[in-house]
Amino acid sequence: MNPAGVISAVAGTGAAGASGDEGAATDARLSSPCGVVADDMGDIFIADTGNHRIRQVTPDGVIHSIAGSGTAGFAGDGSPAAGALLNGPQGLFLDGAGNLYFADTGNNRIRRLVRDAVAPAPVTELPVITVVNAISLRGGAVAPGEIATIFGAGLGPDTGVTGALDAEGVLPGVLDGVEVRFDGALAPIFYAQSGQVNVQVPYTVASSETVPVEVRYQGKLAGAARVAVAPSAPAMLALVINPDGSSNAQSTPAPRSTWITFYATGEGLTDGWNVAGKPAQAPYPRPLLPIALSIAGVNAEILFAGSAPNMIGVLQINARVPGGFVAPGETAVALTVGTAKAPPITIWLK
Repeated sequence: MNPAGVISAVAGTGAAGASGDEGAATDARLSSPCGVVADDMGDIFIADTGNHRIRQVTPDGVIHSIAGSGTAGFAGDGSPAAGALLNGPQGLFLDGAGNLYFADTGNNRIRRLVRDAVAPAPVTELPVITVVNAISLRGGAVAPGEIATIFGAGLGPDTGVTGALDAEGVLPGVLDGVEVRFDGALAPIFYAQSGQVNVQVPYTVASSETVPVEVRYQGKLAGAARVAVAPSAPAMLALVINPDGSSNAQSTPAPRSTWITFYATGEGLTDGWNVAGKPAQAPYPRPLLPIALSIAGVNAEILFAGSAPNMIGVLQINARVPGGFVAPGETAVALTVGTAKAPPITIWLK
């Protein structure tokens, strides 16, 4: 269970058995495990009691047997631990030197695995993944509720799939075998494909300065990274809607002194429920941080700034274009949420 109170399985399928070595720990079978301990390197050691083994889950999520042959008995002192015989090993303890102690219960002994005598588990090099804002495609800190894109390789199916709301009207965190977790919390998935996954960052990251991000495909860890978390990380869509409902462009400029609509993501926590994957419904949540919008360097009057109706992770801003002080033609627009500034976009005015 992580500090946010989210629980997840790290080893075992829930069915008793003895299988899975050198594969994903969550696909392995254990038998009545009765002890677990973790070191500072991210390794997890498990007393697989019913299988008469000690097993290790390395930071890449792969499980290995490091002590015990799987047959109950007593043998192997002074020899490599993998060939030793144990009998119902239970409670585990790590000392400061990395040596592992356990109760060899059926043998009425306490035994020790000396680190130098434990064969090092093979290290699997994970593909590099990059987490960026889905609109600006810029890296850096993510904000709670932001729409993010993860780039990598082998992250999902070769042919892209698009997420859909489930029976409860929420975008699920599992899509065609793809899972993305931010500090253990499932991220709702908009789109998944081998090289790219689009998700909404869970709101549960709000209390953290950095969080681990993991992408799993068909139960196997496909990539991992650690990203910083900020109160806001705004970015604006280039799509701007004119008062008549048309898209703003050089051929369809907006009249000055009229209301136009902007869209963005990365505004952070809102005054609503802050439930990831749920489309916004009335009354539409508003950002907790202050919103400021300028057009051609002039502060624009904001009529509404809140979650876009029926959309997920999207901020809608209805603002009035300044009048006489702004020249017609191509004009820069700047958005600030809290103290974070979004990359500027341009609109056309007449």
